[in-house]
Amino acid sequence: MGFRDLILFYVVTGISLRWIATAAAAGPSSIVIWIGAWLVFYTPLALSVLELSSRYPNEGGIYVWTKRAFGDFSGFMSAWTYWTCNLPYFPAVLYFAASNALYMRRDAWAHLSNNTTFYIVFSLLALALATLLNIFGLDVGTWLHNIGAVAMWIPVSIVIAMGLIAWHRYGSATSFTLHTMRPSTHLNDIIFWSVLTYAFSGCETASLMGEEIKNARRTIPIALLFGGVTVTICYTLGTVCVLLALPSSQVSSLQGLVQAVSQTASRVGFTGVLPVVAFLICLSNIGAAGAYLAAVARLPYVAGIDHFLPPA
Repeated sequence: MGFRDLILFYVVTGISLRWIATAAAAGPSSIVIWIGAWLVFYTPLALSVLELSSRYPNEGGIYVWTKRAFGDFSGFMSAWTYWTCNLPYFPAVLYFAASNALYMRRDAWAHLSNNTTFYIVFSLLALALATLLNIFGLDVGTWLHNIGAVAMWIPVSIVIAMGLIAWHRYGSATSFTLHTMRPSTHLNDIIFWSVLTYAFSGCETASLMGEEIKNARRTIPIALLFGGVTVTICYTLGTVCVLLALPSSQVSSLQGLVQAVSQTASRVGFTGVLPVVAFLICLSNIGAAGAYLAAVARLPYVAGIDHFLPPA
């Protein structure tokens, strides 16, 4: 992967569009949580990735780093737990992609919203596509990741534009004051903080393919900086613009960004944009699944080379 591919990889693995609507549904206080998460979680994580990837730019990333620091067993357990914790991610992200695809023809396909067979078939076909492209190699699989990254930030740009238009025409639908932006310290709300915090994870993923990154020691720091800025802007500015257009009570954390786009588009008179946004969100999530699939597949590979897995 070159510099451009790596930036797009950080974008497609670092942004999850469903969290923008989740944050907006929680109200203006989520802006403070985004900023806090960036400071106390993303920044230390990114700095750690920068330091470790510059010292050990080997295939396996977190596996190699942990193995060198704490020994073989710790390295294997780190790789194993990271690999297994990503397994539930694939059905979740592909289910989300399928639900957004229905908005491309909302009236005609509405009956599929509760059809289990549709979600299973869609997810399996999307997973098969991502797997097939990655089997051909990273040169081919990167196209899906890159397309997914572009499809990731275009809907956010549309949301930002429509939010600013709604604010210009009607004023802000949400009151941004010190009182409304102060995060609650109730237990349920503190648990919610962790959701937005872990939305910033993903910058460690590309290093799993360290030996397939051109000039990794030089490329990763610059690409991570550009990718990190993009991710942070998309989360914070996207949430702000949703709240400019809609009060938090009208934003559903379950239906995600496409529902917020639908209501905002109706308000500003751009209803024709909904099918396009739905398609792009669907495509971006398939791209994200392909990117994570490519990265985490390296973990059993490098563990197998070190004879920590049974022979084939």
